[in-house]
Amino acid sequence: KEGRRQLIKAGFVYDNKKDTSKPTSMLFQKKNITIEAICGTEGDTTEYTFLLQKKELPHPSTIQHAEDLMSFNSHEQLVSYFGQKNVRKDIYYFSEKEIKKCSVLFGNTSRQAVFVWEDEDNLYNLSFILISNIMPTASAEKFDKILLNNQWELKNGIRAGMSLIDLLKLNGKDFEFYGNQSELAFMVKPESSGKIDFKKTTITLSCSNCNNNNLFSTSAPLNALAIVGENLPVYVYNIIISPEAK
Repeated sequence: KEGRRQLIKAGFVYDNKKDTSKPTSMLFQKKNITIEAICGTEGDTTEYTFLLQKKELPHPSTIQHAEDLMSFNSHEQLVSYFGQKNVRKDIYYFSEKEIKKCSVLFGNTSRQAVFVWEDEDNLYNLSFILISNIMPTASAEKFDKILLNNQWELKNGIRAGMSLIDLLKLNGKDFEFYGNQSELAFMVKPESSGKIDFKKTTITLSCSNCNNNNLFSTSAPLNALAIVGENLPVYVYNIIISPEAK
C-alpha cells in the first residue's frame, strides 16, 4: 500500500475507481513508464510484485505513416509524446447502443486518428486505430466545420477519401464489398485478393449522394470493378488498422 501511495504521489495515473488499499492488481502509468502492482499467491504465500516497464518511444522522423502510430500503447504515451493539447479522452460509438472510451489524436484536424483500447479503464493496450475524415466520437458530433481529407496514409498508399478506382489500382485485382443491407454494409470483404491484404486492413467505403441507388440495396457482396463501371462516386470512408497488421 505504501508503494502504491508513493506512485500516486509521484504523479502516476491509475484507475481511480479502484481502492488502492485492497489486494488487487493495478496498473500505474507515467509518460513511457508502466508499473503493474500485482497481487498473487504462490502456494500458501501471498506475493506482491511491482513490474516496471519502460517503453522506448519512436523518433519523430519515424512517424510518417498510419501504421507508425501503432508504436503507442496507451493514452499516457500519446500525451507524453504529442502533448496534452493534441490528445484528448473521448467516447467512440461502435453503434447507437455500444460505446467505448478512446483517445483522439489531433481531433477535428486533417491529422486526426482515434485510438481504441483493450483496457478502457486505463486507456491501455491498443485494440485498433481508426483513420477517417468523419469520426464517430462524442467530440466530433459537436464539430460543424469542414475538414480537408485525412493526411494519414498507409505504407501501401491507402488513404481516407481516395476513390474506389484508385483503391482498385493499388490492389491490382478486383475485390468485393458488402451491400448496404448487410450488417457489414460497404465494408471490403476481408480477403487477400491482390496486393492489399484486406484481412489485416479493414476498409469501409461510402458513396456520395447514392442513397437512392438500388444497386447497393443488397446484403450480397458487390464487385468493385463493376461498381467503377457505373461511374458512381464511391470512396474510402474509413480505415481500421490493428497491432496484428503491423
